[in-house]
Amino acid sequence: MLNLISSCNFSYPKEPYRNNEDSILTPKKVGDGYLLAVADGVGSYEGADKASKLVIEHIEHYSEKIIRSDFNYLFNDLKKILSDLDDLGLPRAATTLTLAYLNRKGLRIGHIGDCRLYVKNGKKLKLLTKDHTQYQKLLDEKIYTKKELKEIGGKNILTTAISKYIHMTFDDIFIPLSKLPIENGKITLFIMSDGAHSFWDNSPRFSEKTMSNVIKFSNSLLRRIERKLPTDDYSMVSAEFALPTDIW
Repeated sequence: MLNLISSCNFSYPKEPYRNNEDSILTPKKVGDGYLLAVADGVGSYEGADKASKLVIEHIEHYSEKIIRSDFNYLFNDLKKILSDLDDLGLPRAATTLTLAYLNRKGLRIGHIGDCRLYVKNGKKLKLLTKDHTQYQKLLDEKIYTKKELKEIGGKNILTTAISKYIHMTFDDIFIPLSKLPIENGKITLFIMSDGAHSFWDNSPRFSEKTMSNVIKFSNSLLRRIERKLPTDDYSMVSAEFALPTDIW
């Protein structure tokens, strides 16, 4: 069975006294593994904070069922749950979501939107998800290069999210344990909202000492974001797990 060694998490609005449109699920023991998630409410629609909160609350409450279910059922179920916001006059509320479930078989990922899941790989973080954004679509279709996209506005517009009114396309990914970087019998995961990973991507490096400790990494990234001034709500869930000796 996996053991959670260490975890460090944060979630803040970009400005004091504003609603935080991000919601997080810190590592939760479910079955023989752990479930963690980050949801980022789509800020262009009213009720973004409530949408992300509803989605995370549902995942936490029904976590046992979720790890056994088809993710197609999960995402469609989450879409229906947002219908509850109609009664509050928030019919277009929407959210992104990235969730991860790690057990001795491997890592299962459910992903829609532009939060990101990373795994520690030596002195670096390896990205395991792909953004559902106009930027990524333009790159995938080879319409522009990364250099050319620097000069184009609106490239980070989402192409999908959990919503009644946005076409929903999600990723359901499974990575066997043998395909994940294991360091001294440990696996370390990080899920970040775009308000956090944008600051990491601009300079994806910390000292070796900082990279080797999730608490130091989390605190260092938080200081970097707040020193440079956040441009969006910023959240991260990080966790380090020890694997049973018989599987590494």
